[in-house]
Formats: sequence, structure tokens, C-alpha cells
Amino acid sequence: AWWGLPDEARAAWHAAGFPLAVRTAGPADWPALVAGGLPTVRDAGYTEIAPGSCTVVADHPALR
Repeated sequence: AWWGLPDEARAAWHAAGFPLAVRTAGPADWPALVAGGLPTVRDAGYTEIAPGSCTVVADHPALR
């Protein structure tokens, strides 16, 4: 999201302390989020989570 924002918006987000919100996506929403081209975090497999599993999707209006 950072690189998708204009300079003024980046400065404002920085000045505000980089506020964000974390939300849990419902099972019905997850496939569209993962397939939507948004940045994802994939698990390395060092825990009980299967390697390569997508565990986070970053969403922001600047990414759409």
C-alpha cells in the first residue's frame, strides 16, 4: 500500500503513526482475497501451518 499512495498520503499516514486495522476474513471471503492480486504472506512451514499456506492478505484502497 505504501508505494501505491501519493507522497502527501504517505506523509499523513507516517505523521499519524501508521494506524491500521486487522480483520479476520470469513471463509467465504478468503478465496477472493487470495486470488485478487493483493500482497500475501505465505507460511514457511516451521509450525503446524502447512508450508506455502496464505496466512495474511494486505488490503488497502490504494491497492485496488
